[in-house]
Amino acid sequence: MMFPNSNAAIIRKLIRRNIKFNRSRNRYIILAVMLTTWLLTSVFSIGMSYMKSFELQELRLIGTKADAYITNPTAEQLAKLEELPYVTNVGLDTVVAMLIHGPESEGRFEAAFHRYDAEEWEALKAPLQGKHAKDYPSKRGGAIFPAWVLQQMGIDKPLIGMDIPVSYRYMDGGQEVEQSETLKLAGWYDDYTGIRSDRPGAILVASDFVTAGEGSSYVRIASVLFGKGASTDRNIERLEKELAPSDGQVLSGYRHAEYNDSASAMATTAGVIGLILFVMFSGYLLIYNMLYISITTNTKYYGLLKTIGMTGKQIRRMVNGEALRLAWIGIAGGLVLGAATSLLAVPAFLDMLALETEAELSFHPAIYGFSAVFALLTTLAGYRKPARLAAKISPIEASKYERATVRRGGHGAKLHRMALRNIFRDKKRAFTVFTSLFLGLSTFLVVNTIIISMNTDNFIEQYVEDDFAVTNGTLELGYQGETKQRITAAIMEEIRAMQGITDIRTTFMEYVELEYDPAVFGRHIDAFASNYRTDRPTDETLSRDGMFMTKLMGIDSDYVRELNATTGSAIDVERFEKGEIALLGSDTASFSNGDSFGMKLQESGEHALEIGGTVPSLFLTSSVGIAPGVYVSDIFMKQLIEDPIAYKMSLSAQKEHWPAIQANLERMTGGMSNLELSSKQQWASMMKSAKTTMYVLGGALSLILALIGLLNFVGTMFTNVYVRGRELAVMESIGMTKKQLRMLLVWEGAGYAFLSILLISTLGTLLGYGAFRLFSMEADYAVFTYPYLPLSFAFVLVLAVCMAVPLMAYQKFKRLTIVERLREAS
Repeated sequence: MMFPNSNAAIIRKLIRRNIKFNRSRNRYIILAVMLTTWLLTSVFSIGMSYMKSFELQELRLIGTKADAYITNPTAEQLAKLEELPYVTNVGLDTVVAMLIHGPESEGRFEAAFHRYDAEEWEALKAPLQGKHAKDYPSKRGGAIFPAWVLQQMGIDKPLIGMDIPVSYRYMDGGQEVEQSETLKLAGWYDDYTGIRSDRPGAILVASDFVTAGEGSSYVRIASVLFGKGASTDRNIERLEKELAPSDGQVLSGYRHAEYNDSASAMATTAGVIGLILFVMFSGYLLIYNMLYISITTNTKYYGLLKTIGMTGKQIRRMVNGEALRLAWIGIAGGLVLGAATSLLAVPAFLDMLALETEAELSFHPAIYGFSAVFALLTTLAGYRKPARLAAKISPIEASKYERATVRRGGHGAKLHRMALRNIFRDKKRAFTVFTSLFLGLSTFLVVNTIIISMNTDNFIEQYVEDDFAVTNGTLELGYQGETKQRITAAIMEEIRAMQGITDIRTTFMEYVELEYDPAVFGRHIDAFASNYRTDRPTDETLSRDGMFMTKLMGIDSDYVRELNATTGSAIDVERFEKGEIALLGSDTASFSNGDSFGMKLQESGEHALEIGGTVPSLFLTSSVGIAPGVYVSDIFMKQLIEDPIAYKMSLSAQKEHWPAIQANLERMTGGMSNLELSSKQQWASMMKSAKTTMYVLGGALSLILALIGLLNFVGTMFTNVYVRGRELAVMESIGMTKKQLRMLLVWEGAGYAFLSILLISTLGTLLGYGAFRLFSMEADYAVFTYPYLPLSFAFVLVLAVCMAVPLMAYQKFKRLTIVERLREAS
């Protein structure tokens, strides 16, 4: 009769003894699991923080978390919005007054006073305002200002509670009323919305700031945040049917198409999943490599266990039991390290930098739960194959097992040839080391490529056209006084004399009336009505006097040459300079070259112009009406108008002269009303905190990813030297000197380094570019920038580590005599 025989107690006893007597090996395995867990935790936490900070920066550039808006909503429309199931938040923004800037009473409005309801502030705006705008003003007299408005008022170091005298206009009974008072500063925020549009900044005031009644507002905007599901464009179409906007209302989206593109979201998701898989596979290789070498080192031990009757299944249970015990120790340590890195080290470093822009740091128990699960799965996967290998060992083969393989060479015992043979002698070990180094450094390359390519400098380079721009505010939208020549001939001459300026282009502007011709402008009006989702005005309406007004822009011919070069246009520059043709602003194919249209100027009467091409609708201007903008050469403009008003001076300059030019232009424009200065340097200064935050988070992430490959190599080489102890001792016993042994190990390390660098420079670069293409779908301003400097430092570090680690391992091993090493290895 057979009785059941359980060896569970014996297996547990063997597990405890193996863990106790293999402390040196176990330290490496626990370290491998700990590093993998730390890596996963840090990547999840810091990676999510980076993505949140990136998304937050994008939202700050838009100015709201809302997806769409409708102007001047009725009570019925607001009630309908609250009922719609696909709408999660509805906020109301009311413009109640306009700031009067400068000493002259007719100064242009640089900012508007906004009144937010609770939903608009708490759900849609407050999360974007930063640490200096925490609480919305609750009483009249308090206000939150954009930082740039305070700077223009001469307040460079604002303090909560300080007095700020202001003058403003508001509507009362259909009439504009001017008023002055002193406000208390309740907070301030960095306003980035002016990069993409020249709309006035928003000064936030209490609900009782203006109490002249419902009709007192300039404009009311209902902001709408959609729930997850359908695309923003689809939801806006549904809103249009539900709300039925009137002719005077605008229903549109806040965000550009790239933010709502499902393909962009899928590409980003694919990139994130790919990064996680990279990390998991790197961790798997680190654990597998340690265990594979450990199992093959103990081949005779497992063979002897089989000779006394232990089955392959029991050996697998023993190896897996060791794995679980060591894994939980490593996972616990890794979670602690990951939490310390993402929640203590990174925030402390950001605090040291005293950044104005707060980073979005992710902390959620699920992050650490997922990290622990992923680390455990990775550990078990790393143990699976070595455990099966241990279970398959034959007792007879194990008793005769030697790791060294004999291969007769034909080129003599050259050290570099011996090193090359040693690298590839154990092909599996070589594969795991190269793969781990490649994955770790490739991920480092990918992350750095994305960080450097998507920095705020590229954003400014794309959306801020000029190095410096001096603008005449009396020609801007919202100005209600008389247009004046603010950019005088004296100012032009002084600017031309500044050192470092390489190009100056002056744009002139005049408001003119076009003669509406349906045959010429009909398609443009159709496209305008479709794009803005509004009813099309009738041809009769547009033909009335004063209904088809637009801007006449006199531009430098170099702009036209650039358009021909960059867009493939074929505009005749010579005819353009002579005034024989004009260009119209349009984003659609709405005009036919060769058609003629009429234009009426106050100074020189009616003129007929021929269409010679098109430019983008917002070319060199921040706003357009229903009529397209008309662009003629600055030479022809001066023939039409004796003294045309200069709208803008656009300056290009050598970067090293930017600070001096900025200071000179600030001195020139500082005391002049309605003369505005903007520059790339100003925007770079405003976005410096955001840029540094992205670099810190991204740099921490990429550094952690790079360490995995190096640590894998360190563990492999230490174990490799230990495993080859008998071989090295035999070579030394037959006459090889310690110097030659050290050189052999250095050559081996250098071989790993150079081959890894070659792989990174080729395949790694392709991976980096592919990842950039995926992530650039989320950020259209990205410019591919190869991370030469970070990668050069990484290559130097890899070379140094690969050459130093074998020597350090040998230094520890050679303390014993040759005889002692031969006995120990046996």
